[in-house]
Amino acid sequence: MSSEDFDVQLELKERIDFPDYIEGVFKSINSAFNNEKISRVKVQEMILNFFYDIPRSWKDKQFEDDIKGIITERKVPNVIKFCGYHMSKEFMKKHKIPLTKKIRNINYFKMKNAIINLLDRLNMLVRKDKIEMSTGRNLRFETLDDLIASLEVLENEETEI
Repeated sequence: MSSEDFDVQLELKERIDFPDYIEGVFKSINSAFNNEKISRVKVQEMILNFFYDIPRSWKDKQFEDDIKGIITERKVPNVIKFCGYHMSKEFMKKHKIPLTKKIRNINYFKMKNAIINLLDRLNMLVRKDKIEMSTGRNLRFETLDDLIASLEVLENEETEI
């Protein structure tokens, strides 16, 4: 046997603990929100980086709709200064310079919320354990009539309690 037979090739999912990565990102983003020394731009970059780290296969229609809602667009006056003086509206119209301009903003709080909602829909945030209940009886049924009879007994016991 060669040494190649003993080499174990790990898959990428076995090398990267993505749940731990997600937990670390959320902790760092939340601590950055609470730290006044970290700039708002740095927090926005952290959220944007996390957005781009989400695999495309996880993204669903609801997530895409949520992301479309985070971009706001508004019109503001187009103020152009030349040598410290504002250009007049007549000059701007004469030279076909638009009087207003569109500004797009991203609401990073909504982006973070959309990511959290996506992870919740994928059942990645909360562990949901199954609870099995038993009456303590070992039920064995040979026929369908046996099953119906045992169910009637259980119903009678529940109404008496």
